[in-house]
Amino acid sequence: MKRCIQLLATLAFASGIIGPGRTFGEDLGGVKVALSADQGPAVVQAQLLDKFKVKVHVDAHGETRPLAVRVDLPNSGPNIWPAADVEVRDAGGKAMVVQRTGIEWFKLSVPLPTGVTDFVVQAVKPAGGWSKPTSEKLRAIQDGVSGVQMRIAKWHGGRAAALSIRFDDSHPTHLTKAVPILREYGFRGTFMICPGASESGGRRTSEFDQHRAEWEALAARGDQEFANHSAHHRGGFGDEDMEAEIGEAAEAIWKLVPDRSKLTALNLGGGTRWDTTRTLRYYLDKYHHFDASENSTGMDDSYGNRVENFRRILEQHLQRGLWCRIHYHYIGDGLSSTEANFRAALDIAKEHSAKLWIAGMADIFKYQRERDAATLELVESDAEKLVFRVRCTTDPTLYDQSLTVEIVLPPEWKPDDTVVKDQQGTVISTKATTVDGKAALRFEVPPIEAVYSLRSAP
Repeated sequence: MKRCIQLLATLAFASGIIGPGRTFGEDLGGVKVALSADQGPAVVQAQLLDKFKVKVHVDAHGETRPLAVRVDLPNSGPNIWPAADVEVRDAGGKAMVVQRTGIEWFKLSVPLPTGVTDFVVQAVKPAGGWSKPTSEKLRAIQDGVSGVQMRIAKWHGGRAAALSIRFDDSHPTHLTKAVPILREYGFRGTFMICPGASESGGRRTSEFDQHRAEWEALAARGDQEFANHSAHHRGGFGDEDMEAEIGEAAEAIWKLVPDRSKLTALNLGGGTRWDTTRTLRYYLDKYHHFDASENSTGMDDSYGNRVENFRRILEQHLQRGLWCRIHYHYIGDGLSSTEANFRAALDIAKEHSAKLWIAGMADIFKYQRERDAATLELVESDAEKLVFRVRCTTDPTLYDQSLTVEIVLPPEWKPDDTVVKDQQGTVISTKATTVDGKAALRFEVPPIEAVYSLRSAP
């Protein structure tokens, strides 16, 4: 089948059937290629070279205006591309400038430099390869000797699903409205801040800068999470400019919360344009970020019926055990979200709080990655004890969210008489609960390799 697709794509490339406004999506593994606008007689052709590699050729056919090619990569389904790892290079191997919007990194606009007619769009495998999660089987132990069953819970605290509540643009109402209301509900939000200073000449005023002392006080209290929304929310035009916008904001966040992990969410912002020869992965890795640009539901009232829509999607995420992400802009009457609608959404979250882990985006991302990188291993057991090892391959300096372990006890073991200890002999705090209707214990462990013992007291 792959050879057939390759042949079809090659024939299309050779015959030049991909012209202005036309794409060859299915035969390019879901990739769509076309000229960015009405480019007169110019024609674009494309050939699938590998799963994540497409060759593009442009024939100007006498067109004298500057040409640009639009490339849309699959961002869902079986053919999804790792958009953060995508680069564009010309026939000589030189990296080309690519234009993207802040929240749609899978959509590329490639301006053609003078004399360039051929280029390759490709995903570059990161060092260590693309991560593959461990299997559910490796995250669980079913011991026939002691009768103990254990697993790493899908979500922190054994919750059924996770919810993050995000606020963009470091607007003053986040300080005056969002934070106090979140504290009323006992919720932790994620604040996408733009901490750059006001630009000289009055070209751009920084609202964060005008309220810097208040943001610093919020950071010192530590009950909310900060994330990178770029320094000025204006985009980046070239490698150096993009690096400055991301790097300046990252450094500001690290300074605000010096005692926390440097791993933070990055969202480059809707309505912004970013021009760079580099992959997004370059910026993510250098500044210890993860991409938080997609899969979030906007809660601005202008979208219509936000409260009921949130109720519906939250229930879906609870049923499927997924991470639900929502985001706000400005809170208050006459602004993007009224206080009444904001509170109504939080009331819905509160209704489900027993089954829902409401946390910052970095907390949730860390847990997800740690669990994907974790295993449980049986060391030894008998009728009254069990020794097991937790392994986790994430970097503990960045990934510091504790993992939840759930243990279903055999009928003769009583929760109050069962003790868990670490390898130094320190007793681990446990919570009695039920899992699938059976007596169980739940406790937290750091995401590192360590050995623990579980013993039923006589």
